[in-house]
Amino acid sequence: MIRNAKRMAACFLLAGLLAAGAAVPTAGAASVLVGPALSVQWPWQKPVPVESIELGSYKSTMTVGETQQLTPVVLPSDATNPILTFVSEDSNIVVVGDNGMIGAVAEGTTRVAATADGVTSYYQITVLPDPATVVTDMDLTLSPSTLSVGETANLSIAVSPSSAASTAQVTFSSSNSKVATVNNFGKVTAVGKGKATITAQCGDVVRSVEVTVSVSTDGIHLNTNYVVLKPGASFTITGSVTPSSAPQGLSFRSNDRSVATVSSGGVITAVGTGSTSIVVTNGDSSSMVTVIVNQSSSSSGTTDDPSGSSESSPEDQQTETDPILQQISQAEGSSLTLAQSDVPVLTKAYLDALRSSGKTLTLTGSGYQLTIHGSQIKNTSNELDTLLVFTPAEKGLEFVLNNGSALPAAVEIHLEGENAGYSRLYLLNSASDQWQYLDNLKNGVITADTAGSYLLTNETLTFIGMNLYALIAAGVVLLAIVVVYIVVKKRYWFW
Repeated sequence: MIRNAKRMAACFLLAGLLAAGAAVPTAGAASVLVGPALSVQWPWQKPVPVESIELGSYKSTMTVGETQQLTPVVLPSDATNPILTFVSEDSNIVVVGDNGMIGAVAEGTTRVAATADGVTSYYQITVLPDPATVVTDMDLTLSPSTLSVGETANLSIAVSPSSAASTAQVTFSSSNSKVATVNNFGKVTAVGKGKATITAQCGDVVRSVEVTVSVSTDGIHLNTNYVVLKPGASFTITGSVTPSSAPQGLSFRSNDRSVATVSSGGVITAVGTGSTSIVVTNGDSSSMVTVIVNQSSSSSGTTDDPSGSSESSPEDQQTETDPILQQISQAEGSSLTLAQSDVPVLTKAYLDALRSSGKTLTLTGSGYQLTIHGSQIKNTSNELDTLLVFTPAEKGLEFVLNNGSALPAAVEIHLEGENAGYSRLYLLNSASDQWQYLDNLKNGVITADTAGSYLLTNETLTFIGMNLYALIAAGVVLLAIVVVYIVVKKRYWFW
């Protein structure tokens, strides 16, 4: 009985194994996949290798930011190891996941490899930029387009479509870096006199603008600032411009042709009595010549001068109104600006005119502007020397205001250029011969009501010293006090 039972059990076990073998599909009989990579191979079955990989349907052209699913097919379908792996040859252009999902990252062309059981097929993928990020047109402007040496201006750029503005990569260049340069941010700097073309390029779009660089005029120097003539008389204005690299051509214009006319060559012709101004300009700066026409003037229209010019005599000029006084009285508004070289000294007459009119006069000198307010003038007898000479010193720059003489009023000195680069102001104490701190400079502006020697510096100056004689005298006084104290208190010593 027991032996028969064992035989029956063995038969049932074999039948179960056969039934399990019959359950394996005949089409994929090469292997049974357990999970993604585990298979069971029957001893009597031979492995079926992968012969090829069909790429399936896919888009060979993509745009940046686009994704797609690759669906390759492994052949034969009953291959023993059909598991696919994916690799991108350039992940900077296309990235790929384990499941064959790819994403376009940047413009370019690359391949994605699909591999199974040592067999590889390739997807050729070309990535194009997103049309919304491609610049198709560009507007380039430069304002102002005319600069003086040292000045700067910024390029203004507008791209189309506007959605490309955040990703547009624009490069800049100058046709002549000796005239103008441009940095990576579109900032144009004027370097030298001339013209240059500034070019902006974004992809295939190229636009250009022209910049003209001029040299600023330091001054127009004329042979006179005013002329006194009789009707019919003439005078020729001549002049020069500094620096020599600035525009040298001068043009002339009369503010009142009923009083005097002027030719393109600078010849003034007196027409009727009165006064006017001749504006002389080189296109960058200007100056004026005051013309007074008076019947009593002894000037005439012809002289032995080959130029045909004639000047009024000094006596006639002295009898006429001073041109500076005329400009003060005729100035529109409450202020006027003149060149310091035209008013080297504010005389009593000028100070009286300013105080009576309440006008403010600003004189432009080399590296500074000096301003005096007529309403603040207290003493018109104290003339003001308007020339300031800045001398380099060990600690900074020194200058003398009004040669040490009393001022008619407080003056404002607006420092310019390198002179404005100092932060502290000192005044020389003539008694101790030491610098006395006055104030911190703000925006290079000095308000001074004391004449004397001034020092501009960035240092903090500390002076500790004592006169030797004063020290000896103090010692003698101290000693005398001690002796007196001893004499007075001597009777208490033995108590």
